[in-house]
Amino acid sequence: MAQSFHITSSIMGNSPLKPSNCCSGLAARLATATPVESAPDEAKCAERSERKKVIVVGAGISGLRAASILHSHGCEVVVLEARDRIGGRILTSRTENRVRDIGAAWMHETSQNSLVELVPRLSIPYYYDDGAPLYFTRDGRAGSQFKAKKVADEFADYCTWYYQTHPDAEDRTVDEFAKEFVLQHKLITDDERCWAPQAVREVELWIGTSTDQASSRHLSYFITERNLYMKGGYDRIVDWTAASLTKDPAIIRLGHHVQRVEWKEDGKELAGVHYTDAAGNAALIEGDAVVMTVPLGVYHHNLISFNPPLPSDIQEGISKFSYGALGKIFFEFTDVFWSKDNDQFIFYPSPTDEFEHSSASSVHSNASMSSMGEKDNILNYATVTINLWIMTGSKELCVQIAEPLTQRIEAMKDSEEIYRFFEPLFKLLRIEPYKALPKLVSVETTHWTQDPLAGYGTYSADKVGDNPLLFMEALENHKNSRLQFAGEHCTRIANGCVHGAFKTGETAAENLLRTFGIPYQASDVVSLK
Repeated sequence: MAQSFHITSSIMGNSPLKPSNCCSGLAARLATATPVESAPDEAKCAERSERKKVIVVGAGISGLRAASILHSHGCEVVVLEARDRIGGRILTSRTENRVRDIGAAWMHETSQNSLVELVPRLSIPYYYDDGAPLYFTRDGRAGSQFKAKKVADEFADYCTWYYQTHPDAEDRTVDEFAKEFVLQHKLITDDERCWAPQAVREVELWIGTSTDQASSRHLSYFITERNLYMKGGYDRIVDWTAASLTKDPAIIRLGHHVQRVEWKEDGKELAGVHYTDAAGNAALIEGDAVVMTVPLGVYHHNLISFNPPLPSDIQEGISKFSYGALGKIFFEFTDVFWSKDNDQFIFYPSPTDEFEHSSASSVHSNASMSSMGEKDNILNYATVTINLWIMTGSKELCVQIAEPLTQRIEAMKDSEEIYRFFEPLFKLLRIEPYKALPKLVSVETTHWTQDPLAGYGTYSADKVGDNPLLFMEALENHKNSRLQFAGEHCTRIANGCVHGAFKTGETAAENLLRTFGIPYQASDVVSLK
């Protein structure tokens, strides 16, 4: 799945409870409009019957895409964004010597991803990080005959086959099902039987949640397409998407926090969006339609109310679609102590004592999860560490973690405490283990799980008992509604990905244009039609 995430603040001196709006290059160029817009008079109604007005809630990539299409087709568009920047969970931090994507960092499914066309057009530096990773356990680097990852891949294929063949079978956690799979497998070694469920945990760093919560029925496993790392910054894509909108400072209104949406299915009455502006003043804006592009977690926490309530099928779809929390921690050092030849370093925690004994494995762990305690250190969790030296030339590592660890780390405020927690992992990654680790320069971590504007998480994740297809069906049932939804959670193709979210913005705009009776005409370089 995608790595489309994150809000950040530096460890020192920032409250994690306040949404981060740093690195907002467009914020300085956008004037924040704050007028209260009352019901129009008859003359305005006559004018609006010819030019439809759409209110887009959220200036992430899906909201910007929806707004740009509607605007190019002659609609009046207003984008209400609670932050003081655009981009949502795409957030690029720029310094004089470094470009760091705190939010989305990769383009996935590059053979099918229309956004790839923008990379050469915008001259964005990139790197394909699909070289062979190094695998580690608590005892050090795994050898070339460590085949647990292949057994994990086999389990993922089995999951797909099993639920296609047994559609009425009970959903189970990935962890439980994986352990059953290897215990019943007649052709693998005891060591592979012991370690394969740990290798399956690598998927946590894609879907953003632990395997003891993730759904086996809807398991999203490793993407086989190439992954393109946006070393030149994902904000370039955001700026391109917003280019036509920023010419008019009245379109994108920053610091406008929406609390309530009054909507009409048939459009016989104007929809109304209640919000507070950057100065804290309550206001109302009305239009012919509304496009909601806020994260799925916002609906889960009921942070925006709807009058009338959302249709029952949409409510059920939201309730049956979970939200995960994938975190990033950037560590900058004075020197590179890890391999300069590998894109990623993947760590598998030791099997539990209970599972070792049940599988009669010869594997020995001098410190398994059960013996050391879950919260002892980072070696009790699966991690993927990104080698930013090979990608960007910076002396940095980026460690990716999944919930529930994400919530714990993102709540920490002390960089030394965070470093001490991760230090055992860095000692494993040393190519010269007899040398001390170099001096730590800086630590930066995401804070999405403490941010209400992100829905206290990062992106959608299928957990046990979920049925995400219900939400997709509900969206299709209401494709002619004046209330549209967009965002990474509104698609099963490339969900959790930037290009998936981008496409849902197109879909929402096309749905409204059809409802308005306006022919859709795709014209730009990434249009899919």
